[in-house]
Parts: sequence; C-alpha cells; structure tokens
Amino acid sequence: VYLQITEDSVDIVEAKDLWGKDIKETQEKILSKINDGKTVVASIGIAGENLVKYAAIASDLRNFAGRGGTGAVMGSKNLKAIVIRGKLKTPVADAERIKTLIKEVNYLIKTDGSCDTLSKYGTWNTIGPANFKGILPTKNFQKTTFEYIDKIDGDAMLNSIWVGKRTCPGCAIGCRHVVKIEKPYSVSPDLEGPQYESVAALGPLLFNADPVTIAKANELCNLYGMDTISTGVIISFVMECIDRGVLTEDDLGFNLKWGEGEGILRAIETIAHREGIGDILAEGVKFASKKIGKGSENWAMCVKGSEVPMHDPRGKKGMGLAYATALKGADHESSMHDEAFERENVLPDLGLKESMSRKQFGGKPFLVKTLQDYWGIMSDVLTICKFPMIPPRPLTPARLVKLLNLVTGWNFTIEEFLKTGERIFNLGRLFDAREGISRSDDTLPRRFAEVLSEGGSAGENLDSDSLKTMLDEYYRLRGWDNEGKPYPETLKKLGLEVD
Repeated sequence: VYLQITEDSVDIVEAKDLWGKDIKETQEKILSKINDGKTVVASIGIAGENLVKYAAIASDLRNFAGRGGTGAVMGSKNLKAIVIRGKLKTPVADAERIKTLIKEVNYLIKTDGSCDTLSKYGTWNTIGPANFKGILPTKNFQKTTFEYIDKIDGDAMLNSIWVGKRTCPGCAIGCRHVVKIEKPYSVSPDLEGPQYESVAALGPLLFNADPVTIAKANELCNLYGMDTISTGVIISFVMECIDRGVLTEDDLGFNLKWGEGEGILRAIETIAHREGIGDILAEGVKFASKKIGKGSENWAMCVKGSEVPMHDPRGKKGMGLAYATALKGADHESSMHDEAFERENVLPDLGLKESMSRKQFGGKPFLVKTLQDYWGIMSDVLTICKFPMIPPRPLTPARLVKLLNLVTGWNFTIEEFLKTGERIFNLGRLFDAREGISRSDDTLPRRFAEVLSEGGSAGENLDSDSLKTMLDEYYRLRGWDNEGKPYPETLKKLGLEVD
C-alpha cells in the first residue's frame, strides 16, 4: 500500500503494482496518476521491501533519509510510499522580517566567499583535503590516504562526468551536481549525483579510483534505496575478509577484489535482492561479522551496529567522541568537524572561543556536547540545511535563533535554544537506555586504536584509554552517571522527570 495525505483526508491506497519497483519507477508511476505539481512522494525501493537493515527512504528521487534503516521500517509495514498533496501556506509570525533576514543571509552567502568552493564542487571536493590530512578512509580504514586521489577529486569530476548543477528551492549555495554517463555504464541525470560520503564509501574505501563506477554504484544504491555509507562499509568488510582468507570468492559466487568495478556493482545487486551471501550482508556489518566469525569482528567498522562514516577519527578526535556517543551509532552529522575549530572565536555565542587542533583530546568533550545539542539536534528539528551554518558561513547561532523567533513569534534566547537541544538529546539517551544501551556501547571499532603510519595524521590513534578519558568528562558535562545514564537532577532540570 501507500499512504496518501491531502489537505482534507488521509487514505491507504492499494499499491500491488508498485511492489518490486525501484525508486524511479515508483515515483514516476505515482505521479503519472496525479501530476498536479503539488504532490511529493517519499518511497522505498527493493532494498526496503527486502528489509535490508540500511535501506533508505527517497523523496522526489534526489533526497534521501539514508541512515538508520528507515526504509526497512516502511518495508516491514508493506508501506511502499507516502504521497502528500497540498498547497496551503505555512503561517509565520513576521513574514516581512523573515524575508529581510533571508535576503541578508543569502547576500552574504553570495559575496563573502565562504560558500564559493561548496557551490562550485559540492561536498565532493572535500575528498582532496581529507586525503591530504590523512583522514580519508581507504581499504576499509586500513589506510587514510589514497594514492589515486587525483583521478576522483573535484576538478577531475568537473571535467568529466558532471554536466550541470541542481539547487534546492530557495538555496543561494547550489551545491548539487548532475551526473550523466553513457558508457561503459549508463548513469541517468534524473537521480542525484554522489556527494562526499558516497564518493568516499564507494571509491577509496573500496580502493576504487574509477569515477564512472563510483557514479554507477551510487545510482544503484539510489534506485534500490540503500544507504551508500553502510553499503560501502559492508562491501569493504567482505573484501578484507577475502584478503585474509576468511571468505573466498566461491562463498560469494562472484569475483570481488579491491578497486574492481564489476564486483562492486554485483555486490550491491546481491545485497539489495538478498541473494546468496547478500542475505547476510543485508543485515549490516555487525551481524555479518558475528555470522562469519573467524576474527572478522576486528575489521567490522561500526558503532552500536551503525557503519562508520567516511571520516577517520584518529585524525579528528572530536569526531571519534561524537561517533561513540551519538544516539543512533556512528553519525558524522551529530557534531561539526574538528577542522572548523582550528582557529579562534569560531562560535563564541556557544562558548566555543579557543582554537584547538583536530588531533588534540583536550576540550573535545565540551565541543562535542555543545555541538550535539546545537548542530546535531536543533538544525534537524528545524529542518534547516546544515551547510549555511558551518563556520564561517553566515547562518550563525544568533541569526538562527532570530529566524526561529520570527517564524514562531517566540522570544527564545540562545541559551534556551541550546537547552532545548540538550533536552531532546537526553530524551534520546533515555530511549537508548530503555533499549539496553549503556557505556559499554559508547565505543569505537578496535582498528582506531592502531597507530597511523603515513599521511597527514601519521602517528595518531584513538585507543580505549583515550576514549575513556574523554567519555568521563563528557558524561560529567552531560550530567550522566558513570554508565551514561542521566542523573535524576539532570532530568528535572530539563523537565524530563520519569518514574
């Protein structure tokens, strides 16, 4: 079925003809029946139908709720899509002042230079700096530099597979790119081209230096509705299993080697359809490593069962703490990246005034706690894109709170704004605690204890003792006990008293 929501009704509509269709086919078929210009569709693909644990939900072909397996949740309910039709405007408290503030921010975005590179290249271009700093996951995090980076960096893409740009409604940045390829693989411009996480997960992580294969793998994940990060991590895990003799290509039924495109694409197909070993891999790397055994848990890169994103925390310690403490497992969007704070007065409104190296441990618990409440929670609650908020870009905390007040008519302060984020984060932690999550789950893969031997982060690691020290301070700042459970007085302060 699919759920249809209009201004007047909510209806469950039979969708047997949609079952088995990919994301593009599903959305086109639904819109062909309506096609009034006022309809949006959120749908799942074959991966969601088959309950792949990292299945995604697609909105209008190009926007994805990628992480956390939400597509599998819809699939478990036999819900193929949610269709929303409407034309009512959202009421706001002060429309004219909102327009003035938006014009101010957009003017700064276009003129102050802080978004120029993002606009030209999208996030794809950050792959070069990540490689230079030695934080680019390569060969399942065995390395953090990729020797073929010049084949897949922003300039390489700009001069090869990119054919245009695409912009979200009302956005002054315009960071999205259109990809079109005809051979050796066909890649349609109708879907979203890959951004940094997808490029890194389907490229260097798999030792793949072919931009065409990266784009095609990204398209397959989009069509089937699968998170590209988790997909890349599980495939790289299997590649390492083969390297170490834990699995053979006979176990897979096809050839899968580092950097070979055909095997990568075949692996994606196998997972989406749960064919053969794909049935195990569809459960995620934590389950797969337990099923396969033979020490493979040592290179299963996940936190709380969620596959690790494309930022090696050995070279950015705050991100490591954020991975360990994020409510849903390793999450690169729960906190800002350490590199943004290697100068003074980055976010003084939030108390973040001192510069700190991405490699240092000191100060990171306060940094992560503050950013989780502000960046990881409130920007998502307000459904605002994070890109204009990254310092030194112009959507500062003061402007964001002002925008909230102009929309709602409230009189929030920055302090109240942060406290709201803190309340939401603690509520999420209570949910996790109810499900059995505690300090023992606030951890990192064993591989990150290994010292990096090369690149811009050579000599760095993040071992259990260092993480413990950061966790102790983080829990203290959070008002949690030694097991990571909020103290009663913390809950009372936040208005979250529970029995």
